[in-house]
Amino acid sequence: MQNQYDIVVVGSINMDLIFEINRAPIIGETIEGKAFHFLQGGKGANQAIAAAKLGNKVAMIGCVGKTAFGAIAIKNFEKYKIDHTYVHEVAGYTGVAFVSSFQTKKRDNSIIVVPGANLKITKKMIDEALPLIKQAKIVLLQLEIPIEVVEYVIELCNQNQVKVILNPAPYQFLKPKLIDKVSFLIPNEIEIRQIFPNHSIELNCAQYPNKLIVTRGSMGAVYHNYSGLQILSGIKVAPVDTTGAGDTFVSAFASKYIETESIEESIKFANICAGLSIMKVGAQESSPSKTEVNKYLKEHEDEL
Repeated sequence: MQNQYDIVVVGSINMDLIFEINRAPIIGETIEGKAFHFLQGGKGANQAIAAAKLGNKVAMIGCVGKTAFGAIAIKNFEKYKIDHTYVHEVAGYTGVAFVSSFQTKKRDNSIIVVPGANLKITKKMIDEALPLIKQAKIVLLQLEIPIEVVEYVIELCNQNQVKVILNPAPYQFLKPKLIDKVSFLIPNEIEIRQIFPNHSIELNCAQYPNKLIVTRGSMGAVYHNYSGLQILSGIKVAPVDTTGAGDTFVSAFASKYIETESIEESIKFANICAGLSIMKVGAQESSPSKTEVNKYLKEHEDEL
């Protein structure tokens, strides 16, 4: 009998190549960058690391290539004491992401992902990990792995009464029945408009009360609690790099929800963690530890 995990993540594992630039080049143009960073990424791995740093017992399910990048990813899971029993080494290369971090007043980023080994996760691999999934408190999913595998995991969670959070990024078409079967759907403002192009965020949230949570960057997040739209503000910080902030939000929400089963308290906690994460460079290095979050809470207890 395996030990119960707080959070099991099924998803992508990447290496992030981060370029700090003042502006995006036009086609055919070469510009000089400000800095370069070679960091761990992938939305699945980001969420696993963020959850572990907040004190959760975490397991990861996914694929890496039989390359140096794959070996580095495995060592990183070991560093954060994440169970990687079901992280498979497959032929080919580990997923990579090209991140342009714009060093302007807004401090935002754009990302190009090449999935690599992430596309080689199979339903058979999920079946092998089913004992792990069945005893999880929450399963986290994203869309950087094949959609049929995402659908399969959601179905298994639904059959076994396991709560599942879907972070629908990057956007892929979602069947309405799929949305009905997840415990929480957490897109950002761009993704929600891609999923429901003809409706307002307010109408979307009202259609999926206590299920759909839309993150809005520095403006926090919104959801509908059956009584009305709830707007929960983010914290004010000086942004350095927004990469991975959404992944930190998802993991922090799951972490607090396991503890409280309160959507409002979980969003407030996630807003704080996501805000703290954008004060550092990188997706995984930037997510705050439990100690860092507790320090912030203590220093700002009069404001919260």
